Amino acid sequence: MRLWRLGNRATNAHARYAAVNDASSRAVLHVFRALLRQCTYLPDPAARQYLHGHVVSRFRDYHPRSTLPFSSRRHKSAALVQQRLPSLLRTARRGLVFLCRANDGHMRHLGKILAMTYGRVGKRRHQLLKDLKIPDVPVDQAVIEKLSEPGNQAVPHPSEQLMTLIKSQAKRRLSDFSRSNTPRPKLVIPEENSWGRPMPIRRVRNFKRRWYAETLDRIMPPLPEAEWNRLRMRASGQSPWEGPVTRRKWAGGPDDKERRHLVGERVKGPSTGSCSKPHNITTRYMRRLWAKISVQCPLIKPNAAKKSGWDVLWGDVRGHDTTRFALGHRGEGGYDMFRGVDERGRVIAEGNSAG
Repeated sequence: MRLWRLGNRATNAHARYAAVNDASSRAVLHVFRALLRQCTYLPDPAARQYLHGHVVSRFRDYHPRSTLPFSSRRHKSAALVQQRLPSLLRTARRGLVFLCRANDGHMRHLGKILAMTYGRVGKRRHQLLKDLKIPDVPVDQAVIEKLSEPGNQAVPHPSEQLMTLIKSQAKRRLSDFSRSNTPRPKLVIPEENSWGRPMPIRRVRNFKRRWYAETLDRIMPPLPEAEWNRLRMRASGQSPWEGPVTRRKWAGGPDDKERRHLVGERVKGPSTGSCSKPHNITTRYMRRLWAKISVQCPLIKPNAAKKSGWDVLWGDVRGHDTTRFALGHRGEGGYDMFRGVDERGRVIAEGNSAG
């Protein structure tokens, strides 16, 4: 038996919280290093930073030194670690396969990574929603923490900032969002119940709580202004992309194909099934993925003209060209890309081109 350690040597005080066998310790360390290695290959700089921190924080939750001041979670007992370790290893290996496919250019996997990075899904989305839960009325910090607790039974009071965002998102097209549901900007509560009597106060509170929870599940939280501008410039092409990260070549022989995947070289996946095919990660490909994420990201700013209220801006890049070329209209019913050929696709001679 030895300590499960991912960093420095653990102290004797934490020994009883990390006793696992040698095989499990090697497996955890192997998956942890592989995940960090795949994070360095992600084509988006913000995704590399976010996924690296996410992987480290998830492994640190079960680390024996997780009781340090920078950790907000309590350490786990040795029995709980032994019980959860097989399931956690399976989850980590699935995440490793997911990252490998994202680095190979699979659109669904790479799009999910970008959505997690910019807070459209996952943990960061809930972190960005915390500021929208603060009511407008001046209350103390204890009341704010009570309203933010899960399972709170108090009647919520949406802020003006949240209501402005709900109304703005309700006017957007459904095809712009990864979530198909649209928030309801107004809650309609019937005045009478099914018995023709006035609606009970308890049911009115339940209606409001359900509407508030449903709205928070459907709403897209705003990004910080600096990050919103950087993402929009990436999607529109105003900010140049550095290109994919260069991977180290395999030092073995040219015919040693079984070990090439250890250094991150692309391995051709199955051509059938639910998994998509790999795609070359180019500038055009990344701009399209950034544009899909940018259109889902709002920015909330105070209304400078009215000196009250809020303005909601969305990261639309439809006015910018996200491809390598644009189709210019010739005026005679065709396009510039078909210049020099007739209606049947045959090349027009130089003498007949003027006519």
